[in-house]
Amino acid sequence: MVVTRPFEVGVVVRDLALMERFCRDVIGCRVERRSCVPESIGGPAVLGGELAVVWLRVPSGGCVS
Repeated sequence: MVVTRPFEVGVVVRDLALMERFCRDVIGCRVERRSCVPESIGGPAVLGGELAVVWLRVPSGGCVS
């Protein structure tokens, strides 16, 4: 099997609302789903406390979380 594009990409941002607006208005993404990572997982992973996760579908079909 040859991978020609990433299946999913994770991006950590400080301002989730700003990132969502940019991706929607500039890139043309749409929100696929939302989830929350509890502090019990985000803290030990050195990602901070509780985390909000948004999956965005890009126009080509891939996903950004």
